[in-house]
Amino acid sequence: MKKLLEIQEVLFCSSDEVLLHIQNLSFFSGISVFLSGTNASGKTLLLKAIAKQIKYKGRINRKEKVEVVFNSPLFLANSVEDELKYLLLEDEQKKFVSSFFKEKELVQNPNQINEEHKKLLQLCKAFLNKPSIVFIDEVFSFLSKENQAIIFSYAKDAQITLVSVSKNIEEAMDYDYMIVLDKGRIAIEGKTMQVLQEEKLLKRLGIGLPFYVDLSIQLKLYGLIDKIYTTKKELVEALWK
Repeated sequence: MKKLLEIQEVLFCSSDEVLLHIQNLSFFSGISVFLSGTNASGKTLLLKAIAKQIKYKGRINRKEKVEVVFNSPLFLANSVEDELKYLLLEDEQKKFVSSFFKEKELVQNPNQINEEHKKLLQLCKAFLNKPSIVFIDEVFSFLSKENQAIIFSYAKDAQITLVSVSKNIEEAMDYDYMIVLDKGRIAIEGKTMQVLQEEKLLKRLGIGLPFYVDLSIQLKLYGLIDKIYTTKKELVEALWK
């Protein structure tokens, strides 16, 4: 695994209040990450530090190309194709864009398209810059399952590591690793299923569990199943055995 980004002793304060303090955190190629936490836990602040939008103490070592996609689209071009510099794209990149935008939609003003397409346009812009890692702030919740699948597939083929920041815990199951922030600090991290089984700690942090994981834990307590399942299909099959 290649280390893509390393954070060491990053500190951000406002009016003598510590809003972000990340002592040691690294992101690696091929390991997708789900970053969660309640409001004001420091999620977006961390992304702003990575994107160099705030001044902080400490060190963020960007070893490879990094893109950060925030949940606040602003487009300056007069059309989608101009925003993407479509005519300069490679054939495979154009194919990716065409998964979301039909030819007639490419000439539309990007500030007048619907919210899902605005998010898709942001993601396309980030991915087309050929980064090694993309941090995405509260964007996937706006996308259909079909479009999410296209994004994940393209990222995998292009060897782009995804880090999704979201409060929607149901999305966690799509990622290899999970980090939960609380009051600007890392409260828990580890492989996703390992973190999700820390039920009491997560609830103290204000984080729920994905529905079928939570249900599996309760059924396991009663001896009805012997492991944790993440989907309805897996759980129903286990109960019918």
